[in-house]
Amino acid sequence: MTLQLKQLPTECNNKEEIRAQIDIIDREIISMFAKRFEYVSEIVKFKNDPESVIAIDRKNEVIKVRGKWAEELGLDKNTFEKIYTCLIEYNIDKELEILEKRNK
Repeated sequence: MTLQLKQLPTECNNKEEIRAQIDIIDREIISMFAKRFEYVSEIVKFKNDPESVIAIDRKNEVIKVRGKWAEELGLDKNTFEKIYTCLIEYNIDKELEILEKRNK
């Protein structure tokens, strides 16, 4: 899926046009999270136990780096660290479910 924005922010004439563009962006973001989750689901093939799924050092590093990336783009580091904390915790829960099913 390719982002198909119809207008630049400065070309929007009213809040409905801006909201329509935001909806397009949000759909793309969610699509990318779904694609990311495909990889998360596959990585479980290379993990053998809950500790390797949780991978606390990797989790902390990913959260820190994503916060840095956000900050580099003028966004609030703490907000994006919270977003990625939530995302990664969700993914860990799903990975643990996959691991448990595989090990039955």
